[in-house]
Amino acid sequence: MAMTASASTGLVPCGKSVSSRRSAFRGGTRALAPSRAVRATPRSVAARAEVREIFMPALSSTMTEGKIVSWLKGEGEAISKGEAVVVVESDKADMDVETFHDGYLAVIAVADGEMATVGAPICYVAETEAEIEEAKAMAAAASSGGAAAPPAPPAPEPVAAAP
Repeated sequence: MAMTASASTGLVPCGKSVSSRRSAFRGGTRALAPSRAVRATPRSVAARAEVREIFMPALSSTMTEGKIVSWLKGEGEAISKGEAVVVVESDKADMDVETFHDGYLAVIAVADGEMATVGAPICYVAETEAEIEEAKAMAAAASSGGAAAPPAPPAPEPVAAAP
């Protein structure tokens, strides 16, 4: 029987195509056929903008907190992905920190010269100008420790003693 060279297996018997050979997968060549999924209803996609927290990054393996040297952008300014927004002083050096999101710098939670622990929110980014107020509300709730505490229940009134 004559043999011809094949890129995948070396030699293939003449007269047989590579596609007609049995596959190593169970079910032969049928297992390699692409399956088609049919969707019963069309998919609806709703774009939803959101407010994102930007956290103090760990700029070195030993960094536990960082100092905000200066903000390169101000509240309400548009920012783009990859753009330097803040300069952070770590235990080793001062570094520019870039944003990973497009949008507006809505709220600066940690001012120039203040310290923040690694992982703490330092600012909030809104995707649209309309969400800046929502970002301010999120920042206010976070700075007050979450939701406002409910008022204390009134003290019980003393009961008069029976005669």
